[in-house]
Amino acid sequence: MIFAAVLVILAGCASHPQISEDLEAYLYPAESYLPENFEWQEVRPGISRCDFENPDFPVVYHAVRINLATEGLDIVCFPDKKFAQKKSGMDENSADDLRVPQPFIYRGKKTRAFALQNECVVAMNATPFGGKNGKWDFAAKIGATRQIVGVHIADKFQIAAPVRSYAALVFRRAQENQGDFIAEVVDFQSDDFFADCDYAFGGFFTVLRDGKVQDFKVRTHDSRSGAGVSADGRILYLLVVEGEFPKKSEGLSYPQCGEIFKAMGCANALEFDGGSSSQLYINGKNAMNYSTIVVQGNSFGFTVCESK
Repeated sequence: MIFAAVLVILAGCASHPQISEDLEAYLYPAESYLPENFEWQEVRPGISRCDFENPDFPVVYHAVRINLATEGLDIVCFPDKKFAQKKSGMDENSADDLRVPQPFIYRGKKTRAFALQNECVVAMNATPFGGKNGKWDFAAKIGATRQIVGVHIADKFQIAAPVRSYAALVFRRAQENQGDFIAEVVDFQSDDFFADCDYAFGGFFTVLRDGKVQDFKVRTHDSRSGAGVSADGRILYLLVVEGEFPKKSEGLSYPQCGEIFKAMGCANALEFDGGSSSQLYINGKNAMNYSTIVVQGNSFGFTVCESK
């Protein structure tokens, strides 16, 4: 298992060939990665999953659908507010300091560990990250020191600053102190926009906007992690594409992910950190066909407190 996980990191360091839009459409028509119907299987009320595989592509991906109005649903993340305040030596009872001093450098955590510690129904990786210097260099790849590159807000507390050129997934509570959320995908991160949100997790770029798949001149097939939301912001879709072992699944391009989000029912969607960082856990179990030893900069997930 350790050997396979090391191979994932090495595979993630390899380059992926670029492909033109026309050639991609010819070699991989939409029907090769879009099912006629998504077969959703309930994980628990309000949360369901769908797993897709086409050995002829080849491609494997996993999707999760979450009703954000589900009773007892709550969002958890790492790093969280308490961790960031303690690590930075801040006063936990201060109501004025709503952000940690930058840069915030700390020891990261694998999504699996985060999911198990918080008893998440669903957990995945999110924002791009680097090592101590904020870069994804050799030291970052073999180490666990992390610095998030893009916005990360936990319970109204800003842990990592926005990066203007990147997109983000934002959550606001529909009702104060209730586990009822509305999600939104924003194309560009800005301090003004995040002033009143409860949670925000940065990504790379928007792949679906108002039901239209966004165009990318450079197309590569790779492991992907992303999220999409319905037009009313009440249904969240998570997507993780396998791509570290190309003979089993060579991954997808950004526009192909956009097509999947659109077919599932999203109006808007973005891509998170992908490649060997892609991780998805459902009820504490790895949803993917391989493990990765990558230590994440951040992860987020959902818990459900069932009413008695």
